[in-house]
Amino acid sequence: MLKFQTVRGGLRLLGVRRSSSAPVASPNVRRLEYKPIKKVMVANRGEIAIRVFRACTELGIRTVAVYSEQDTGQMHRQKADEAYLIGRGLAPVQAYLHIPDIIKVAKENGVDAVHPGYGF
Repeated sequence: MLKFQTVRGGLRLLGVRRSSSAPVASPNVRRLEYKPIKKVMVANRGEIAIRVFRACTELGIRTVAVYSEQDTGQMHRQKADEAYLIGRGLAPVQAYLHIPDIIKVAKENGVDAVHPGYGF
């Protein structure tokens, strides 16, 4: 039997919730309920964001872009279903790394998952 080790809160981050804490078949097995991802935000710009948006669109998942003041005309903003300004007054790299703005946008707009992108 395979056993998976998870970090605290790891399943919640993937949209998985325990339906009950009562044991089902044995003391080590619990039922899990999967919550489908309906909206994904990419906390980055450029090609990676566009690729994630394309994949999400093919899967029927809505997409959210974030952008800095200097990136208002960039392609990733236009390819997403929704786009929001983050890091007002910050340089582009600092804007995309401004976690409070990213979390605020995600919470205020019903985002189920955040793709961090890469490269900073």
